[in-house]
Amino acid sequence: MKTAFITGAAQGIGLAIARQFAREGYQVGLFDVNAARCEELLSHPEFKHAVAGFCDVRDSASINEALSTFTQATGGQLHVLVNNAGVLSGGEIMTHSESQIRAMVDVNVTGLTMVSCAAHPLLKATEGAMVINLCSASSIHGIPLLAVYSATKFYVDGLTQALNLEWEDDDIYVTCIKPPVIDTEMGRSLDPRHIENMTWEMKPDAVATAVYGLTQRRALHHVLGSSTRTWHRVSRLFGMGVSRWFTQRIVG
Repeated sequence: MKTAFITGAAQGIGLAIARQFAREGYQVGLFDVNAARCEELLSHPEFKHAVAGFCDVRDSASINEALSTFTQATGGQLHVLVNNAGVLSGGEIMTHSESQIRAMVDVNVTGLTMVSCAAHPLLKATEGAMVINLCSASSIHGIPLLAVYSATKFYVDGLTQALNLEWEDDDIYVTCIKPPVIDTEMGRSLDPRHIENMTWEMKPDAVATAVYGLTQRRALHHVLGSSTRTWHRVSRLFGMGVSRWFTQRIVG
């Protein structure tokens, strides 16, 4: 049985991804700071082969314990690591508190990096392993009213590109997925000015399907949503000036 370890799996996109992999016959690891919710999910028939527990991606001891708990059940195998855990605060950057800024950097940047590094020996020991990072359409161009969050996703994109090369000799394929605004609690927490101009184009299940699809069709990144793909193509073809103009029109 193949295995998938998912951070931030208690709800939203992470839970949808866990369900998708479980349906595909994977032994799933449901890990989150909300361990009680993850453990409750084990009573659902779809997660009869799952493992659940606590994982705070900001803490290396917590990460190592979670991976140990999971791989004790999988015989040391880790086929797919899904770095899904993320934090978002919307609004002007000058309205953010230090704790909000630190939370986004600590979870979206440092946490994702530490989980990846901690999982590396397990991935290397598993034939054909891969890492799928949850990136964002906001890594296409910096988004006003999402400045810090957007910057963290540029980091995720850059790390993905670098590790795709760096870990190639270890037979670990590293990729990321870039969804638009998703209809989740996080998506609905955007600044109201964004919500006026941007629609929730996609549900968590659609992201989960695309994430699983990357295990079948490997690509360095996968941009989701018709408007997001157009934005991405325009940005790549016409450069920063046009990308800036297009971004202004999208976010109002």
